Amino acid sequence: MTTSNRLPTVCIVGRTNVGKSTLFNALVGGRKAVVKDQPGVTRDRCYELVTRFDFPFTLIDTGALVGEEDIALHESVRQQSEIAMRQSDVVIAVFDGLHGLHPLDSDVLGLVREIGKPTIFVANKCEKPSAALTATELYGLGIEEIIPISAAHRRGLRDVMTKLRELVGPVDMNEEMPDVEEFSSEEGVDLSAIPEHIIPEEESGSARRINLAIIGKPNVGKSTFVNKLLGEDRMICSPIAGTTRDSIQSEIARDGRTFEIVDTAGLRKKAGVKENSVERYSNIRTLRSLAQCDVALFLLDAAEGIPTEQDSRIVGLAHEKGKSIVIVINKWDLIEKHPRTADLYRAAVHSVFKFAAYAPIVFVSALTGQRCLSVLDSVVEVADAARMRLGTSEVNKVFNDAFLSKPPPVYRGSPVKLLYATQVATKPPTFAVFVNYPDRLRFNYERYLKNSVRRVFPFVGSDIRILFRRRSRLTNDRRRVA
Repeated sequence: MTTSNRLPTVCIVGRTNVGKSTLFNALVGGRKAVVKDQPGVTRDRCYELVTRFDFPFTLIDTGALVGEEDIALHESVRQQSEIAMRQSDVVIAVFDGLHGLHPLDSDVLGLVREIGKPTIFVANKCEKPSAALTATELYGLGIEEIIPISAAHRRGLRDVMTKLRELVGPVDMNEEMPDVEEFSSEEGVDLSAIPEHIIPEEESGSARRINLAIIGKPNVGKSTFVNKLLGEDRMICSPIAGTTRDSIQSEIARDGRTFEIVDTAGLRKKAGVKENSVERYSNIRTLRSLAQCDVALFLLDAAEGIPTEQDSRIVGLAHEKGKSIVIVINKWDLIEKHPRTADLYRAAVHSVFKFAAYAPIVFVSALTGQRCLSVLDSVVEVADAARMRLGTSEVNKVFNDAFLSKPPPVYRGSPVKLLYATQVATKPPTFAVFVNYPDRLRFNYERYLKNSVRRVFPFVGSDIRILFRRRSRLTNDRRRVA
C-alpha cells in the first residue's frame, strides 16, 4: 500500500482484442476510446481523468503489448504501452477469459513483471459462468489472483475498484483537480427574441486554457507535429496513412497559457470510408473533437502542392462550426524556395479557402521543429480574438459608418434603415443588426458589412456572423410610450 499526495495513474495493458478499450470506457463511464471487435484498433496512449468512484485517478488505455496485426507499427505500439506502464502506479493486465489461455499471454505477463509495478490481473468476457470457469486456465501462468469481469456488461468492476483502492492506498482528496472547461454552443439560440438593449454577460471560465484540435487529411504529419510541440514521442508516427485512429488528448503549458491538444485521425472523402469500419468511427471522433475545440489547427502537406477539394471540405467543417482556424503548412523544409515562394503559396491557399481568408497561415517543419512553437502564438492570438466582446457604442458606430458609406438597395421605394446593432455572442463573434426590412439584405451586402467590421476589428482567425433582425412591434410600442 502506498500513500500519495497526487492523483494515482492506472494503465490498462494486454494483447490484442481482449477488451482493453471496452474496460477503459466502462471505468471512465463513456465511449472515450474507439472499440471494435478486431485486433489492433488502439495504438496511441489515451488518457482520461476518472472521477466517478470514491477516489479520482488518471486512466490510460494502450495498444497491444503483443499480437499487433501490423508488423510495421508493432514496435511503436509496444513502446507506447511500456511508457504507459512506467508512468503508472498500478497496471491492469487484461486477458481473454472466454477463450482461456493463449500462447501470447505468457509474453504479456513477462513484460508486465519486467516493469515491476503493482498489477491487477483480470479475465474479461466472463459473461457466462462457463467463461469464468475457462478463465481459471490463466492460473497456469503463475498468477495468484485473477478477477473475472465482463467490461461490456459492466460486471466485476466493483471488484476491480476494490483491488485498485487497496493498491493505491489513501488518496489526498484535497489535491487540486485539473481544470475542466465546459464548452457550450451559441448556435440555435433565438437571437431575435433578445431585446436590442441587452448584451449577454461575459462568458464564464478561464481564458487561460485553449482546447486545440489538430485536423487534416491522413499522413500530413499531424502526430509528428504534436510530438514536436510536446517534446516527446507521445503519438505513434508512421508514413502509413491512417496510423492515428482515435482522438488523443495531451496538455502543455507555455507562457502562462494551457493548451489541451487533441491529435485526430485524418479525414478522407466520405465515399472512401466503409460503413462500420474503424476509420468510420475514427472520423466520428475527429468531428466530435472539432465540435468541442476552441481553435482548429489545420495541417497541409506542402509537398502535395496546392490544397485539394478535400482540404477545402475539412476547413469548411471548422468554418461552418464557427471555430477559430489556424492553417499550418507542414513539410516546408522539402520545398525548393525563392524570395516569393511563401507569398505565392499563401495566395494559392487563400484562393482555395476564400471563405476562410481570415485564418492566419504559418509555415513549419514538424520533422525538424522549425517554427512549430510559433504556431502556439497564432493559436493564442486567434483564441483571444474570438473571445473579444465589443461595446454597443463601438458596434453601432461601425455599422452606422458602413450603412452611410454604402447604403443597401432601396426596397419598394423605401430605404433599408439601420435601427440598432449589438454584439450578442463570441466564439465566433456574432452581431445582431436590427433594420426595417431584414429580408432585403442579401449575401453580398452581408459580406460588405463583415469586411467593414474587420477593417476596424480584425477578429483574426474567426468568422464574423451577422444576424439581420426586425425590431419587434412590442419594442416599438414601448418606445412610443416612453
